[in-house]
Amino acid sequence: MEISFTRLRVYLECPWKYKLQFLDGRRIPLTPASSLGLSLHRALEAFHRKDAGSLEDLLDCYDDRWLGSGYPDDETKERWYQKGQRILEGYHEREPDRRTEIVGVEREFVYPLGDHTVRGMIDRLDRHPDGRHEVIDYKTHLDFETEAQLADDLQLRFYGLGVREALGVTPALLSVDYVAVGRRVSVPYDASKEAALKDLIVKTADAIDAGAFEADTAYCPKCAYRETCPFSAAKDL
Repeated sequence: MEISFTRLRVYLECPWKYKLQFLDGRRIPLTPASSLGLSLHRALEAFHRKDAGSLEDLLDCYDDRWLGSGYPDDETKERWYQKGQRILEGYHEREPDRRTEIVGVEREFVYPLGDHTVRGMIDRLDRHPDGRHEVIDYKTHLDFETEAQLADDLQLRFYGLGVREALGVTPALLSVDYVAVGRRVSVPYDASKEAALKDLIVKTADAIDAGAFEADTAYCPKCAYRETCPFSAAKDL
């Protein structure tokens, strides 16, 4: 089977949730936060792919790729649109301080692992003046994690491994750019953790392939399906 980070994450949260989402096609509705996040990701991709420079260019990319779904009314939509605009204005103010060369935008990686195929997409790949590479993932929420918290971040490790296996580049840094708060947190890439990660990916893909979809109710309070799932332990939250 083909496994991405999203599929890996969802299965680890709850195998039954994986079945609902990827086999039964139960879509999770967009919210204002998730809709804005998609709009910002698309705007930044277009901006850097065109190698554009001005704030006007960035805001034009935002307008062209604005996603209007997920908002309960026009007033809420406008409020979130303005919020996104302020985030991008702040992002653009920080751009002159960048000393790296962007060598990949929305760069896909694909590689075989065991009987399966691993596929993913990184937001950005930068090269530093000294030749080191940095994998960058955008986050658009207000909360941010410390270096200690990101050291074992599964998503960053998954992306770092993908870049190394599929693109032939060993990243020196794995970073999250918290664009809404103007903060970037970076951790060194640790190749010693690759074997354990590969083992986790293969075991998860094997379990999915075997149809092992037992419910794990520990994740119920955070699950978007908690009100309708027959196994939910958090219907009233």
